[in-house]
Amino acid sequence: MYDVGAILEDDELREPLRRSVAQGLPPAYLRSVKLKITARCNLKCMMCRYGRGWAPPELPTERWIVRLSQMAELGCRKVHFSGGEVLVRKDFEALVAHAAAERMKVTFTSNLTLLTRERAKAIMRSKVSSISTSLDGADAKTHEGVRGIEGSFKRTLRAIEWLTRERERRGRRTRLRINFVMMRHNYAHYPELVRIGAELGASDVIPMPVDTKRDELRVSKRMIRHYNEQLAPEVERLRRAAGMSHEPARIYPFGRGSDSIREAVSGRYAGGYYQEHACYAPYLHMFVAWDGRVYLCCMTNGRIDPLGDLSTQSVREVFAGEAFQRIRAQMMEQRLPACHACDMFTEDNRRLATRLPGPRPGPNPELAPTPRRSLTVVA
Repeated sequence: MYDVGAILEDDELREPLRRSVAQGLPPAYLRSVKLKITARCNLKCMMCRYGRGWAPPELPTERWIVRLSQMAELGCRKVHFSGGEVLVRKDFEALVAHAAAERMKVTFTSNLTLLTRERAKAIMRSKVSSISTSLDGADAKTHEGVRGIEGSFKRTLRAIEWLTRERERRGRRTRLRINFVMMRHNYAHYPELVRIGAELGASDVIPMPVDTKRDELRVSKRMIRHYNEQLAPEVERLRRAAGMSHEPARIYPFGRGSDSIREAVSGRYAGGYYQEHACYAPYLHMFVAWDGRVYLCCMTNGRIDPLGDLSTQSVREVFAGEAFQRIRAQMMEQRLPACHACDMFTEDNRRLATRLPGPRPGPNPELAPTPRRSLTVVA
């Protein structure tokens, strides 16, 4: 989701949502979209299905351009580009530039190993809000053991230097974030990665417990206790010193209580939150795969039937469509299995739940037309 604070503080945004939810009429504000524009990748990460020669069909440049404009017309505030690896697409800079020209906040995730100085300059010509990359170890051996390609650690660090240099030259405020996928053999690197992130000028280092069913990769209960008792205090100290967020999820990504730890060991990183609480993401967000198929979010990509197809349908037709409305209603009665493994939207949902009633099933009204750039409501 995006800019939850605006929804909570602005009556124009919050009150229509609150009233509609209270009446059982599922509304939807398209606040943000995640676009997985390719499944191709140049790395071979041990926890990932991409990067092994898989190259399924992708929407062409022209189709993505049209759909980005349609998202902006519906009032979308933020678009996040991801892959696979976004830089395998030669049109990536053009897509970023178009999204920025449509006055949407633009962010993207990339391993950055394919970045060149010229591409760094082209990307920074657009107003990019945030760039996320990955370091899965504080040294080359650990990182490349995860990423599967020798030399990738050095190439990512070099690309970060190019981007920060270009950011400073242009006076941009683009934030750099480092994602850290936490697994059995690398979780203890977190404190050192915070140090490295601070040295590189990163605004945050984001711990991401590995999303997999493979027990040999997930951190054990003993390891979580070791982390919480021995490493988390140092992580908090370093994050505070670097001016990074010190919210609990950044310091204790596996949770602290016995129930949360038990859930995390099984790969359910929501800590049981969705056993009794709803997720508002289906009302505020959508996920689009490389071929145009649409899902609720990245956790449901390929795990549920597609809710629409942007290769043949408009954004409005999908987001206001029967399939999207139906699953919104269904999720009020029972969350999806993927919800319990998700830690991406939990904090946003907690904040929204303090001011909004829990969504309930209701009719499926049509999407009313609204002026360009205003907040669009499916209600």
